[in-house]
Amino acid sequence: MKHAGYAVLFIVSIIVLPWLLRRFAPSFAYAIPVVVNVVLGAVFAFSLRSGSEPMIARFARAERGVLEPDLAVYARRLTWVWVAYFAAAAAWSALLAASGHVRLWIAFTSFGNYVVAAALFVGEFYYRRRHFTHYEHASPRAMWAHVRGVLRELRGPAR
Repeated sequence: MKHAGYAVLFIVSIIVLPWLLRRFAPSFAYAIPVVVNVVLGAVFAFSLRSGSEPMIARFARAERGVLEPDLAVYARRLTWVWVAYFAAAAAWSALLAASGHVRLWIAFTSFGNYVVAAALFVGEFYYRRRHFTHYEHASPRAMWAHVRGVLRELRGPAR
């Protein structure tokens, strides 16, 4: 029940918060989705530097334990895909804000951005199952749990 409450709060906030900020602090409201996507893209891109483990490889290793060489290459490429997605989402948010298409900006930043990210997440799952049939794959729900676990580790110990 606790998780359902967080889900409702999250959904309400992503719908209401852009509207409130648009009304009371318009320039700040326009910057938030751009900044969030740029920061996420930078985190994923930073994980691609030499000697680091790509972000998607961390998620895959959390699921599999040991990451096979072909999956490690795939994870690096997929991390680049996510970097490109975050860059495109930031650019699209900025373009909509600059163009004055307020309703489109609200629709994209409140809903569309999340739908596209979810479609990428689920689409990648089905792609991986078709192209790496010789491996077992966790369900999308289990994958999401692994992602959350890695993100908690990155955040550090609870305070």
